[in-house]
Amino acid sequence: MQKLKQFFLICLLLVAAFNLIEAYSQGIKQLQDHTSVPLHSLGFQFMGLEQIFKDVHTVGYFTDKDLNNPLAIAQFEQAQYMLVPTVLDLNHTQYHWVIFDCTTPQVAMNEIHKLGFIPLKANHGIVLALNPNGV
Repeated sequence: MQKLKQFFLICLLLVAAFNLIEAYSQGIKQLQDHTSVPLHSLGFQFMGLEQIFKDVHTVGYFTDKDLNNPLAIAQFEQAQYMLVPTVLDLNHTQYHWVIFDCTTPQVAMNEIHKLGFIPLKANHGIVLALNPNGV
């Protein structure tokens, strides 16, 4: 019985070591992949909006991106970080100002026109729109 326990313990340790090596190699591959967008650069397309939102407490942030995708969540988090102290309300468009961060600029413009908003500024796929009936 003791040998069986040792055998299972050794198997468990080997599986854990294999998983650790596999995770490490995937991390190295991702670091070497220059086609992916570095997370620290996701917020630069929101620069300048903090001047527009100087005295604004809350702004809408509309996206059609898959929020299960870590890159989409990182983009939203970087936008929030860049625009502090203004709060971004995810997928709510009732505010005076709404940022549209969509899969394509055309999708953003279609949504803006469908909602009756006025597009004001576009920067690297991000479109700022004015809701004439916003709060």
